[in-house]
Amino acid sequence: MRLFYFLFILLTFACCKKEIENKNTHISLPPKAPKTEIKWLTENPVKIKIKSNLSYLKGFECDSVIGIDYIGFSGEDYYPPINEKGQYISTIRKKQKLNQQQISKLNTILSDKKMFENPNIAGCYEPRLGFVYFRNNEVICQTMVCIACSQLESSAETADLNGSFNQKAELEFKKLTSELGFSKD
Repeated sequence: MRLFYFLFILLTFACCKKEIENKNTHISLPPKAPKTEIKWLTENPVKIKIKSNLSYLKGFECDSVIGIDYIGFSGEDYYPPINEKGQYISTIRKKQKLNQQQISKLNTILSDKKMFENPNIAGCYEPRLGFVYFRNNEVICQTMVCIACSQLESSAETADLNGSFNQKAELEFKKLTSELGFSKD
């Protein structure tokens, strides 16, 4: 009889152990983030005349700057708010014209070398903030910013060629984003 109880306990323990092992080895991975479908809007295209010699360091003139709250990435690919054909990206959530004070603040962030000292280090680069500069109704510059990873890319030269900025610049971009009424993500 003792042998029966002993075998019963061993069998029960072995089954429980097997069930615990199965639970540990079958960990389900979180689902992949959905890939944003990027399309280009064919209505109301703008003229593109990107100037390759523009520099925030030297300053340049423009008639207006439009801030754009958008999703500028899909998977590992990223996109400017306006493509080379002058078409706006379909993922724009909000556009806002900057006033002169906001343009000045933006230009200061991008031209101040102190904003790029000891940059934050991250690697997502998912731009959600864009700035499009116009002169004579033509796009002359685009700057795309990912506040989450403190990186940017611009068609004009910035104070840092690597495009990674620090916490001070991050805070300034967040203030500007808030002033423009853009989403926080």
